[in-house]
Amino acid sequence: MVQYNRLSRLEDTWFPMVSLSADLVHLFKNQVDSHEDAFLTGEEEISGELNSLKFRFMNKFEQLEELVRSRPDLSFRLSELESLKNDYELLRECAEAVDPLLSKGEELTPAIQKEIQKHGQLQQDLLGRFSSLNERLSSGFIQEIQRNKAKSLHATFFLGFLFFLVIFCVAIITEKIATRLLVNPLTAIRDNIKRFAASHDVVEPADINPSDEVEMLASAFWEMTQDLKATTVSKKYVENIIRNMSGGLVVVGPDGLIRKVNQQTLDLFGYAEEGLIGQKATILFDDPLNNPLHGVSYPDNWDCRNVELDCRHQGGLVFQAHFSASTMENEVGEVVGLVCVLNDITEMKEAEHKLKQMALYDALTGLANRHLFFDRLELAAHEAARGKTKFALLFLDLDKFKPINDTLGHEVGDLVLRDVATRLKKMVRSADTVSRMGGDEFTIILTGVRDNLAVEGIAKNIIQTLGVPFVYDEISCTLGVSIGISLFPQHAEDASQLINKADQAMYMAKGKGRNTYCFYERNQ
Repeated sequence: MVQYNRLSRLEDTWFPMVSLSADLVHLFKNQVDSHEDAFLTGEEEISGELNSLKFRFMNKFEQLEELVRSRPDLSFRLSELESLKNDYELLRECAEAVDPLLSKGEELTPAIQKEIQKHGQLQQDLLGRFSSLNERLSSGFIQEIQRNKAKSLHATFFLGFLFFLVIFCVAIITEKIATRLLVNPLTAIRDNIKRFAASHDVVEPADINPSDEVEMLASAFWEMTQDLKATTVSKKYVENIIRNMSGGLVVVGPDGLIRKVNQQTLDLFGYAEEGLIGQKATILFDDPLNNPLHGVSYPDNWDCRNVELDCRHQGGLVFQAHFSASTMENEVGEVVGLVCVLNDITEMKEAEHKLKQMALYDALTGLANRHLFFDRLELAAHEAARGKTKFALLFLDLDKFKPINDTLGHEVGDLVLRDVATRLKKMVRSADTVSRMGGDEFTIILTGVRDNLAVEGIAKNIIQTLGVPFVYDEISCTLGVSIGISLFPQHAEDASQLINKADQAMYMAKGKGRNTYCFYERNQ
């Protein structure tokens, strides 16, 4: 129940807060871009889009406020949101004061220029604060996950220790009771069992005490042996059990040849029964020389449990299976072969792969998601520091993507994002990491770079490649890309600082007219 409450807290509070804060940053960036376009062109259509963005922004902001207000136990203070909201309203008032002056085409007097400068400073300040809010919530979300993982692990260790402690105590108590009360009576029963196994003849116990459970057990065993003499287990009964097993059953003789199979084995491997009987058991495996049955001499008590291996269908299809086997003995204890069980685990493996994809990769593009990106970035920083090498972080923001989404629809926008991902993956090595951070933002980790020229070459190639139109039937879309670049360890040795500085460099590229790249500069 505690674990359920922890997961509910993540699902109901942290995950929506992180998503809303990311949406706020994205909407605010779009608002900044739209406001710049409105300042430059004065088009009423852009102003209308800006009003729509403001309405969506305030709606998201109010949802975030409601979440924080509903959870007073969070370390995040509501007053911080109120301060952001007040400053955002101040920005709106400033914009409403400047917009009419610009739309009338009035001369840029010092007073108007001062208002424009004030408006720009407010925008940059709010953008930084909203980005900081998103980073803090994302960091808090990750820390909450780590805390839950640690608590679950501690609880598991405690329960495991408690379980083994109980088992240990029970074993000691049972041993003492058995030694005092059961050893001798059960020894007599054991001797009777040996006699029955050797000659089907047993000694009838005398003077049975109905209150003595061990003596009643001896009497019950004698009665059972009498019943067994009168009945036998039919071959058909055993075959029914084998036929209704869920997995494939293969009986292998001491010579390594298949002696018997059930119907599930025939269905699993696509053979007729006569096609398997008498064949070497290694015919069932993809690698006849690398499997549990190759070269086995079947010693006493040999067994093999739940080994994952590749099996081969008669038609050539290779599939994964769980393989288990144990020795089979005759009446005198001699090993006469192996009983093997195989279960197809293809669906289980596919489910595991899908879960991994959902956790680590972006559903739309198949690129690494934010979580996997941060893991790869930390790993790259660790390996570069240890090997005293360099790597580069490229922060990409698509130019002119929003009009495509707005005019042609999200379906075309999704097609463009998938094709952008495909082009980016083709331009880097397998050791590099391309990820989608959300919206139209991407990142690339270039490991083992020699110098800045190599990074510049890749950045230029990205701009050129993404500049080629994206064509879908009669629709043609043209994009640009602004790229910010930070270097390890030249610009920062901390992953979060590398991201921040690459982001700053990206905005510097946008300020230079977009569709270009910029390295981070300390005085920017």
